[in-house]
Amino acid sequence: MEVIGLMILPVIIFCIITATAVSAFFIWIGSKFAGVPDSGFGRAFIAAIASSIAVWTLTGAATALFGIGSVAGWFLGILITLGILKWIYATGWGKAFLIWIFTGIAHLIVGVILVVLLVTGVLVMAL
Repeated sequence: MEVIGLMILPVIIFCIITATAVSAFFIWIGSKFAGVPDSGFGRAFIAAIASSIAVWTLTGAATALFGIGSVAGWFLGILITLGILKWIYATGWGKAFLIWIFTGIAHLIVGVILVVLLVTGVLVMAL
């Protein structure tokens, strides 16, 4: 049983790194699609890290302060993420929103994958 408990931390770290890489990939695709100049993968990775830190921090702070972190933090996270994308790519709000849509697709994909992994893990442990 202790081995399963010890494996949670590496799995969480792996999921965070994977989510950031997938998010960076979709931010990169979104920036290319939006026609943003100087839209390399490095900038996309920095944007993914910065927006992830902002969203997690705001969600945690909103949960601690107001008890509604999942809702308030999500809305604040969207605004901060749009601001981060606008700042990193030196573009307008419209193009930042277009890039953000691709980021949302990435989060949806990673979320579905994590749910599938969690469900199969629970089913395997139940057997």
